[in-house]
Order: sequence, then structure tokens, then C-alpha cells
Amino acid sequence: MLVTCVSCKAETAEPYKVKDYLDDLSYISGIGISDDFEEDLEDLKEWEIIDEEDESSYEKPLNYDYLSKTVKNLLGEENTDEYIPEEYKKKKTISAEEAKEVIHKAVNKMNNRTFEPDVTAMYVQEPKNEFDELSKGDLLLKDGRYYIITGSDEDNIRYRDAEFEEVFSYLDISDTYEIDFTDAEVTSYGEEETNTAYSNEKFRLLSSSNNHVFNTDGFRISYTLNRSGIDIHLSKDVNGMNVYGDLSINNIKPSFKWTYEENDLKNCFFNIKFNSTEKIGCSTGKYGNYHLKFSDLDSSTFRNLVKSMIQPAKDQVEASLRICRIRTPIPEIPTAFLDLDVLIKLYTSGKAEIDLYNTHSLGFETRDGHIRFINENSHDYDTILQGSAKAAAGINLGLEAASFDLADVELDGGLRGVLKATMHLFDDEGNMSSEASDIAYSTLEEVSKGNSDVKVCGDVSFYWMVDLIINTSKTKMAKLGFSRTFHIMDDDDQVFGNLHHIEDGHFVKRCTRKDRKGIMTMEQVTSTRIVLDSYAEVLKENALTLKE
Repeated sequence: MLVTCVSCKAETAEPYKVKDYLDDLSYISGIGISDDFEEDLEDLKEWEIIDEEDESSYEKPLNYDYLSKTVKNLLGEENTDEYIPEEYKKKKTISAEEAKEVIHKAVNKMNNRTFEPDVTAMYVQEPKNEFDELSKGDLLLKDGRYYIITGSDEDNIRYRDAEFEEVFSYLDISDTYEIDFTDAEVTSYGEEETNTAYSNEKFRLLSSSNNHVFNTDGFRISYTLNRSGIDIHLSKDVNGMNVYGDLSINNIKPSFKWTYEENDLKNCFFNIKFNSTEKIGCSTGKYGNYHLKFSDLDSSTFRNLVKSMIQPAKDQVEASLRICRIRTPIPEIPTAFLDLDVLIKLYTSGKAEIDLYNTHSLGFETRDGHIRFINENSHDYDTILQGSAKAAAGINLGLEAASFDLADVELDGGLRGVLKATMHLFDDEGNMSSEASDIAYSTLEEVSKGNSDVKVCGDVSFYWMVDLIINTSKTKMAKLGFSRTFHIMDDDDQVFGNLHHIEDGHFVKRCTRKDRKGIMTMEQVTSTRIVLDSYAEVLKENALTLKE
């Protein structure tokens, strides 16, 4: 008897062990993202997600009970029915796909909490003016800043700057809202020009009334605010090469809850959601005006001339540009503001253009003195890359109250592309030799046009760049010990996953350049007639009718 077991494959598959589950849980939740599993375990223990005695279960398959327990601990909720399907209770083991789906549901709930606007009095008293009756040690609110009264006489009140603990001896603020840039206070990081009339191919709505223009490091920078965000354009000409960038940041929605009691920070949540569009590029016509026709050269001469005449640029365009600082009031919470600092970093050569469309969610949460990060990005891109380019939009979003920087998140995110060029050179007999070149692909492609003895290829690799800093040194959170830096993506996080091949400006699966040994020179033949050595006829059946 022949028996076919359709489930044997599933039964013999490697089970999803508790150890692997905890590794995924720590990363997806943002509690731990180190390369060391032991460090991530310690982070999970500090968050009280797992216990010391769980160590004996690490090599066992994941089951419903263990999954349910950790999800309860993660959310601080007793009921997990919303996140774990009922049928999982009947399963002996939980697969990796099933567990990850549960984790993502739970983390999505954690990361997307919202808060009603609320504020507990941040000051002892708020006098109508500085000459009201005040005593030594009282807190004075003056021009948006806080001071401690040190003494007074009939004509003057003496005071000093208040310390953080004196202002926030009891502080509890929370809110979720979308920023309105209409009432923003803007500080440019450069001296603005008086003539600001400007438009470009992308932001045609910029006008002289709301546009800001300044120059720094040879770059012309233009930005304008609208109700939902900011649009920025920058450009610079360097040795016949134009470097340009467009950046839009909009739909910024912060959610935060900050509690400070008895000189101690209680559990805190700070998350910023926003959209960004980045168009970074470089174009050049530097090598298009040579009088020598490279198309007329044989392959050997072509190789020697381009190496001697066209040297790759040693000093590629590099810039780190601070654009502006935008300060917007937080509704319903006096003396509280959200600050947006914008920075653009460029490093590019050859010919390149990168378009990025991103939706971001950045932030952190503290619980009982421990911190986890929130970082969710959706990437969409459209690229034209014929050189090498690296571009990052730097954004710092911070929470400020009573002139103290409480917390912030800082992101440097973008894309890097590296394109390596190869020359394929053909001799008189059609034999091909290949040679890697450090000359930009766009340059070789330009000067080899029309030359049948030279073909140029490129191999390109894209990868995302993300550096995330939670609570920079300027914030009170950093001074309290809640500061971390994450290098989330690197060379291993490639957009394509491997090299992509370019020929004639188009992506192809593999190189198609081959020898031409099949090409032969034919001798000229003169004759008055042509005789066929053989021939064949193909007739359709019943196509002919024979007549007698």
C-alpha cells in the first residue's frame, strides 16, 4: 500500500524556537536591535517582557502560552484576544510567520497611541505683571521664560534663571495633533536675500511673498512654508557640474506624553509621523565639448586617450547644509513648542538623480527607566543613476517646554548609489577585451557614442542609509541618561539586493557584450548570373487542381 503524507514536509521543518522568537520580538518592538542576542535578552528582561527562568525554554518550539505571556507583558494588557487568533490555542507550536504577524499587530498598537491634550500646571504661579506681590523663591513667568525670585524692593524685583527641577517639580503634558505651519517662527541658517522671487520645475507655487532665499558654501538655497510643511530647493555649479536637491517635509503629526514627578522622569512616549519627498541629483556636460572625435578612434587608442585626457574628479561635491529651524506652538499647552531643524547632506559625482518618497514614524518610549525606539519607514524610489551619489535629508524634531529642550529624535536618511564602469574593447578581428574603469559611467558612455569598437557597461548597487539618534545632547532626556544612536541600515540593506547591470542607459539582467568572431570580410564577386545549388517547394494540400 502506498501512503502519501501531504503534511510530512511541515512536520519535518525546523521549528520556530523561543530563542528565534525573542530575537525577532526585540528587534520589531525596538527594545533591542544589537547584533548580540545576549544584549537583546537583557533589554527584554529590563522591560519585564521575559523572566530569568525563561532561559530553560530558549531551545524549545514557540507555543501559544509563551507567545500570549510575552504579548501581555509587552502591552501591559491582560487580554490578548485582539492580537492572537483563538485557533492558535489548539496549535502545538506557533510558526515564525504566525508569531511575526502577532508581534506586528501588538507593536502597531504600541507605536500608534494617541493622547488627548492635557497639561498639569507647570508653574507655581503666573503673576499678571512682575510688580505683583511676590516672595523670595517664587516662580516668575516672563516673556515665555521662567525665573526664580531672589528678592525685591520698592522699585525692582531681582530674579535668576530657573533650574529645570524648579520649573518641572510636577509636570504632566500630553497631546496628539497635526502641525499647522501658519504661525511658525522661522530662523534661517544664512543671510536672506531681498530678491526672493523664485520658481523651479517641481515647486512652481513658490512666490516672492513667502519664499526665503540665502547662499551658503556656494549653494543657493530657497525654501517656503505652507500650511502643512516646508519645501526646499538648493543648487550649486561646480566645474561644469550642477548639483541640486529638492526636499519636502509635510503632514507632521506628533504624539507625546511626558510625566516628571518629584525630580524623576516617569514613563514617557514621544512619536513623530511625517511624509518626505526628496529629489537629489547631479548633472554634467563637462565632457561633451571635446574637439577630438572619440568615435573615430580604434579601441586601443580610445582607451589610452580617455585615460590620459579624462581623469576622474578627485574632489567630488560634498556638502552638509543647515537650512532652517522652525518653531511652532503646541495648541492647548502654554509655553510648549515643537521644533523642526532641517539639514541636507550631499555627496555626488558623475550624473545621478534620485527620487525618494517616504512615510516616517520616529520616536521612543521609556518604561521604568528603560528606553525603546520607534522607527517605521516606507520607501518608494525612482532613480536615474549614471554616476555615484549619496544624499541624506537630516531632520531633527524636538519637544520644547518653558524654554527647555525636553526630548527629540534626529534622522539622517536617504539613498546611496555606486556605479562601476567597464569598457568592452573590440579589435579588428572582433575579439573583445574588458577593462574596469574609475572614470564615471556617464562620461565613458558620452565619449564612446558612435564608436562601434567600444561598448560601455555599468554595475550599480543601491542601499538605504538611516542613522537615528534618540535624544541628542541638547535635550533634558539625554542628561537623564535616555539617549541612544542607531545605525539601522548599511551596505547589507540594498534596494535591489545585488548588482544590476546597465547597458546603453538601460537595466538588463546580465552583460550581453560578446566577441564578434562571426563577422567576416566578403570579397566582391562579379557575375552575369546566379545559379541556385538547390531549392525546395512547399505546397498546400489540395491547393492545385490538375486538368486533363
